Amino acid sequence: MSGEQTTGERPSAERGETEPSGRTTRGVLVPVAPSETLEATVHHAAERASDTGGPLHLVTTRVGTGGGSSTNRRTLDRAARAAESASEGKIAVRTAVLASDRYLEDPPDHVAAIGEYVEQNAVAELVIDPGYAVDATAPALLPVRAALDSSALSYTIAPVEDAGSGWGPTRDELTRAAAVFLAAFAFYVVLAGEGTPFAVGTGALTAVVAAAALRNVAFESTPVPGSSVAAAVRVLPFVPYLLWEIAKANAQFALVVLHPSLPVDPHLDRIDAAVDSGLSVTALANSLTLTPGTLTVDASGSHLLVHSLTAESREDLLDGGRERAVRSLFYGRETTDLPTPRDRDAVESVVAPGSTRVGEATDDGSGSRPTGGADRE
Repeated sequence: MSGEQTTGERPSAERGETEPSGRTTRGVLVPVAPSETLEATVHHAAERASDTGGPLHLVTTRVGTGGGSSTNRRTLDRAARAAESASEGKIAVRTAVLASDRYLEDPPDHVAAIGEYVEQNAVAELVIDPGYAVDATAPALLPVRAALDSSALSYTIAPVEDAGSGWGPTRDELTRAAAVFLAAFAFYVVLAGEGTPFAVGTGALTAVVAAAALRNVAFESTPVPGSSVAAAVRVLPFVPYLLWEIAKANAQFALVVLHPSLPVDPHLDRIDAAVDSGLSVTALANSLTLTPGTLTVDASGSHLLVHSLTAESREDLLDGGRERAVRSLFYGRETTDLPTPRDRDAVESVVAPGSTRVGEATDDGSGSRPTGGADRE
């Protein structure tokens, strides 16, 4: 995007404009993310905010935890410094991290969070950085722009030179590529079971190809070495725990199969899981699927649709043991002190024994009535 200003549906405001509701809209909003054109975009937005007489809002939509959170906070601070330099204290600069309490799965989710902020703060003008991207899996403006065009938001693309459009990986891409390389190389060598020059050479070549192809696919946000090492260490107790849960569930499942009356009690529940990154959602969903008696049927954001075969497996699910284990793995033991999905009203029964259609619960006291409002999609 070089030089040309692209405008959404509404005209930009001059000294505030009045909505049909009678509310005056003021100020300029810039969603920020790491990019080569961030400072130039903020300078342009600061000029617009000065012209319209409103504050300059700088917001970032949260991407997962750990590396995503710290990277976004640093970028927000960088944008705030650029805004203060550009405005010379003549306009108010407000910063915010949006959706800090939920997982944003894709560009439309990020745009929805931005739209909520626009509505709550009566923002008059939305300015988009031409290098803006919501996460590493969508490293270009195009997916965000498609989501913006599908929303009710009007916006302008900042008329600044996109200096980051040339060939060559960014620093964040190199960091993600290095992480993919190390993981792929270690996996290959372990599978090979030997350290011969051929195994090491082919493993390194395979890892290079994987790193080049998957650097913007494997991670939503750029890994931070300290957080990544800590998570790798926490894998050591997590794996035995998961294997023990699988062993217990296998024994329970064997008893059900061998029992003459085959005492199955199938349920389909939607769980609003207390995880907030793509990797942690994947880990929880797969840990449930690997454990006999439960199967993750679908996932949308942090909402998991889980089938449980027996009453015992459903009770284990609602007690949240594996959810706490996954939180401990990704976020540390201090984050595991939270209510169970049942206690925090995060479960909705979708199909229960005796139901005639999806969403119908029985009156037999089996606990199959909806127990919460987890389906907020």
